[in-house]
Amino acid sequence: MSLAIETHNLTKRYGELVAVDSINITVKQGEIFGLLGPNGAGKTTLIAMLSTMLRPTQGTAKVNGFDIISQPDSVRRSIGIVFQEPSVDDELTGLENLQLHAMWYGVD
Repeated sequence: MSLAIETHNLTKRYGELVAVDSINITVKQGEIFGLLGPNGAGKTTLIAMLSTMLRPTQGTAKVNGFDIISQPDSVRRSIGIVFQEPSVDDELTGLENLQLHAMWYGVD
């Protein structure tokens, strides 16, 4: 079975603060996986790196077989993400918001 997520020593530092410390995980395609931890544990930072929104300080990862550093567009095309905070403009209609986001991400 192929892997959905594979990380190798994935790390994110902000100066002296280590937000994600050399994490190594594998998640198989079709596997249900939960990421648990207290506030400040690095969960959001890890997801941001895996979704290519944030570049790791060191290490690497693959999502659906695509490298998050060298193939970010392929990673983004292969996943879906729902943000915790709204990312819509309340001055636009629902359709206009969808069209705007599609334009940003190159979706027809």
